[in-house]
Amino acid sequence: MPPFRDEVVFVITTGSQITRVQYGLPESLTPAQRAVPTRVYKVANDDGKTSLSLEGAESDVIYPIRKGIIQDMDALLYLIESLYRTTTNADTNSPFAPILLTCNSEWQPKQIEEIITHMFKKVHVPAVTIIPESLAALYAYALQIACVVNVGEEKTEITPIIDFNIVESAQAVVEIGGKDINRALQSLLPTLQPYQIEDLKRSPIYEVLNDKSMSFFGEPSAPATSSVEDEGIVDVAAIVANGNAREILAQREQKKSSKQVELKNSEMPRNSFIDSKGQKVEVGTERFRGTEDIIERLSHEIGNVIGKLDDIARRGDCWENIIIVGGPTVIKGFVDAMLLSLQEHFLITRGTTYSELPSGLNTPGYGTPPATPAVYGQTLGHGQVPTMIKIAKMAEYFIGWKGHTWEDAPFLGSQIAAKQIFTPGIASIDGAYISREDFAEHGAREIWNLGLL
Repeated sequence: MPPFRDEVVFVITTGSQITRVQYGLPESLTPAQRAVPTRVYKVANDDGKTSLSLEGAESDVIYPIRKGIIQDMDALLYLIESLYRTTTNADTNSPFAPILLTCNSEWQPKQIEEIITHMFKKVHVPAVTIIPESLAALYAYALQIACVVNVGEEKTEITPIIDFNIVESAQAVVEIGGKDINRALQSLLPTLQPYQIEDLKRSPIYEVLNDKSMSFFGEPSAPATSSVEDEGIVDVAAIVANGNAREILAQREQKKSSKQVELKNSEMPRNSFIDSKGQKVEVGTERFRGTEDIIERLSHEIGNVIGKLDDIARRGDCWENIIIVGGPTVIKGFVDAMLLSLQEHFLITRGTTYSELPSGLNTPGYGTPPATPAVYGQTLGHGQVPTMIKIAKMAEYFIGWKGHTWEDAPFLGSQIAAKQIFTPGIASIDGAYISREDFAEHGAREIWNLGLL
């Protein structure tokens, strides 16, 4: 039997900062989680010394993780321990919940071992495991091969995964993220405050227009009168049969007059949102812009990453299973625009000649092709790779997640992994955690024998 209560588990996911915490039934698999702090404070004690706290002055704030990089290990350990104890209400000497923590490629081996050591020696947890955030995203999609694009606040990680193994030689960290969208919007709307720019980005009126929702950047979308149903159609037979023509026609006219033609956001020259201070803010078509640079840059970087894979067939698999997660993915049209950009730059149709290859494959600095027609050596069967580019489809059997966006797919994947790792009887990932006994015998370095990092 495992050295912990198998009905509960503690999950922490990290991105640019600590983002999600869950404690409870591992089989629940719901998006519900505690709102958690992402920073700590250095406060002065009565004896003149300083200590860490979850509350304090803005001038004393410490961000343990920035851009995915651990900036202050002491602060990070304090934050993880505080979250664990306050969330589980664990007794100091006998905590019972195992812990699963996600990491990213910026974490150093010594840092990972230090976290594990602290969890056992100071927090006395019964079991620990750490998995890459990109691998957690893969679990959420029930795939074993994909290219995971994790768009963070200040950077993006692009990770090819083959048979659950990260291809580190092709993995890339790109210095662009959600904040770059804010900067672009700020230059377009200089009268708005930074917090209003963030509020606009999170509002339903901010969207990326593409071929399917085009209006101000192309042909109009559906006619504005489409929301008024069957205005000119009268069921004469029904009126005659009921013998109350005047009443029916009067009701119909009243119904018509009460209806308002509702324009789509993409059809409106101006629209408004309510900022976080309750003010109504009106903006123009700037609300459709700001993502152009990040979409273009990431499209090329994705092509670079997949092009570094040696196995031609696996390249094709990655092109057909692109997972995009992270905050900006909640922006309406963002993922669709990424897909269209990838197809424009890299999609190869059958019969394409070398001179006709998509522009992204001939762009200097973005994987310039060799002197043969096989771009990156990408030939497969009778065609070239990629002949198909698709966004991976999320698994549909997580009922609790229906209606929610998938920017936090790594959190769902972490829940799935926790269930498979820590639940006796149904665990499908054997030996994927370090127990107290393992730590006592082998130390924190045992994490490298688990095959997860």
